[in-house]
Amino acid sequence: MKLSLREKKKAKTKLALLHASLNLIGERSFRQVPVEEICQQVDVSKVTFFKFFPQKEDVLIFFMSVWQAQCFLELVDAGKRGWEGVRHIYGKVAEDAREQPGIMLSLISFLSEQKMHPWVPKLTEAELSLLFPERDTHGVEEVTLDQIFKRCVKEIKEEKELVDQVTAEEAVELLFSIFYGAFLSAHLFRSTDYMAYYDMHLKLLRR
Repeated sequence: MKLSLREKKKAKTKLALLHASLNLIGERSFRQVPVEEICQQVDVSKVTFFKFFPQKEDVLIFFMSVWQAQCFLELVDAGKRGWEGVRHIYGKVAEDAREQPGIMLSLISFLSEQKMHPWVPKLTEAELSLLFPERDTHGVEEVTLDQIFKRCVKEIKEEKELVDQVTAEEAVELLFSIFYGAFLSAHLFRSTDYMAYYDMHLKLLRR
């Protein structure tokens, strides 16, 4: 399907606003990054910004859409399954935190204020084509972190590598708890070895 110039331009601007936000965050909280600064980086108006992101924090949700698509494709390319797949996901968080340590803390802070996990929007064909040029991304827009965790847990159960007292459904919920909680624990204990904290928590689930 051929994309229109308008679709490509919209996707390019939205992704540019995301990248500008990530570059400006650094170690700051996202709340400390003014919308004006983001707009200056991309050379657009605040009106344009809010057309793409009705509230500023929607940038964080869009970040999750992009992040989980990248994560899924990395897992496919590397052929990682089960616990290896889970550790790859957590390893990606740890790696990204070295470049933008404020992004995950900002996301955790935002989610803690919500009454439920926010709906993560699907990426458009134009956004996918810009993010992953010359790559078959059919179906990637449907993938969620929940689905990735469920697939990994299914593989873990098949290999009998999950502790007996934890069900598959509980394991998926616990992986989400570890995804956010282990990162926050490392931060509170002033450690940048996020992967060590992830592995410490995973030991409780691994047989």
